[in-house]
This record gives sequence, C-alpha cells and structure tokens, in this order.
Amino acid sequence: MNTVAAAPTVYKQNDPDMPEEFRELLVKLLLNEHLENNGNTEYRKILAKIADAGLRYAPHGRAMEIEAEIIRQEVAHGKICEEVLIGLGANPNITKPIKQYAFHLPFDDWIDLAWFHALIDRVGLYVGVEWAGSPYEPLARVAPDLEADEEFHTRSGFLHLREICQTPEGKAAVQARLQKWWTAALDMFGRSNSVTSPLYVKWGIKQHDNEQLRQKYIREALPEIRKLGLTPADNDLGRRFT
Repeated sequence: MNTVAAAPTVYKQNDPDMPEEFRELLVKLLLNEHLENNGNTEYRKILAKIADAGLRYAPHGRAMEIEAEIIRQEVAHGKICEEVLIGLGANPNITKPIKQYAFHLPFDDWIDLAWFHALIDRVGLYVGVEWAGSPYEPLARVAPDLEADEEFHTRSGFLHLREICQTPEGKAAVQARLQKWWTAALDMFGRSNSVTSPLYVKWGIKQHDNEQLRQKYIREALPEIRKLGLTPADNDLGRRFT
C-alpha cells in the first residue's frame, strides 16, 4: 500500500488546531507500541532485567560503566516519553505488557546482552531517526538526543562483541547466538500489512512504513555484522511477523 504523507504541519503541545486522529495516533504509538515510558511498571521490569545482566555479566569495569550509562539513558528516555504523553493529555501511569518479544528473551550470558545492545537497541536508533522532523514539536525536539543515545547503545554492543570474538571459541559462540537476536530484531518492526503503519506515514509521525524501515535496518546492520567476520543470519528463519 502506497501512502502519501500529508503536507507537514507542525503542532505544539496543547495546540488547539491539532487533529484528534493525529493526537490519538501519537498516544497509541507512545502508550501501546513504544517501549520507553517510566510510568509503565512493565518498562521498569525490563530496565531492571537489563541492568542486572549488565552488572552481573560484564567482564571488566569499563564494560560495567558502559552498561550503567546505557541504563541511565534509558531511564531518561522513559521520562521524556512520560512527559510527552502527559502533554498529549494521556495518563502514562499504567501496567501494560511490553509487546515486543525481544525484550522477554533470556540473557543467559554476556553474549546475549551484547547482541541485545547491538541489534535490539539498534531498532531504537530508527525511532530517533523517524522522529527527526516530526510534525509534533516535542518529539522533533528530543529526536536528536534519542538517536545519539541509541547509536551509543548499538555501538557498545558491537564493541562488546568484538572483544568476545578475539578468541575462536568466543567468535563461534557469538555466531551461534546471532540468529536468535537477528530474528527478534526484524520482528520488532511489525507486520508489513499493518493497518496502522500507513496512518503514521500519512500524518508524518513516521517517515517509512514497517517493511521499508525493516529493509533499511537490514541494509545498514549487515555491514556491521560482517565486520565481525560473521556469516549473516537468515532473514526469514523463525520470523513471527512478516
């Protein structure tokens, strides 16, 4: 389905001219689909899980510092989205399950967490990119910082992986775990035939539909995987959403 985006109109917080459909889509995105919201008790559980694995499995002090900074930034992201929701007249204080199953996969060791940052956090990078130039001014304002933070997260993941790959045994273990996280990352973009995705594009809330963004992710992530000397994973194996 080809969707033509509406002419860009920038709306500020409490703008009386904001269309109701536009506001409802933003709330749906941030409350139901977007992960980061400190008001959601389930988001706090996810952060606790990541923090525990980071401090438990980090092989040295510098890695612990990186993990602590990632958590600090994620808490800041949750605060930003919480405030944006309030500005839209929505109550951010909820207990709503995190839909993306990638956040419920177990962290059995440092390799799992490294792949999580490298691939799953990388999906978050595309949120910042999509929100750049958003027609909702509060999102456009925070997009550059979100993008920079998520770039740090994925870069840190690949840094961890490069260290692990310095031994043949480590490289083999990293390769063995790739498919698990690659499949989950691709599924995070949602269904190609999503009914809501074209509406986000129509209103300029997103710049790409789900499949366009997934393909962009694949093109840009594969070179980073190949730099590790790894064989790319199968794009279709085990996928739940196509």
